[in-house]
Amino acid sequence: MNKNLQNQHNADELVVHQSSQHLFSGPLPPPEILKKYNDIVPGAAERIIKMAEDQSTHRKELEKKVIDSDISRSKWGQVLGFFIAIIGLVVSLIATIYGSTTVGAIIGTGTLVSLVSVFMYGSKTRSKEREIKKS
Repeated sequence: MNKNLQNQHNADELVVHQSSQHLFSGPLPPPEILKKYNDIVPGAAERIIKMAEDQSTHRKELEKKVIDSDISRSKWGQVLGFFIAIIGLVVSLIATIYGSTTVGAIIGTGTLVSLVSVFMYGSKTRSKEREIKKS
């Protein structure tokens, strides 16, 4: 009879399982979690904060290098584009002066059309990049 009472008692028991999950976003955990790290390993909170500061500094340095590189490439592109345009127009002018007006016109028109096309493509690309950054 004792076994029957135990089985009946177990059947009436309510078992509750509880779990929790903590999520955070950003370079640092919330202060209460930092405190727990510090309780386990003294000085851990300071080390974690230092690690986040170092990572932030590193990321900023990389971003600066990328921006400086983009600016440099853009300047070189403009300078080289200017020289190519001048060379194309000079060749066009020389061809026209020496009696080949059709060749001169084709070279001159080709040079100007290519410059305008490159400019328009660059403007369109920058516009798309700005729209993406706004999103």
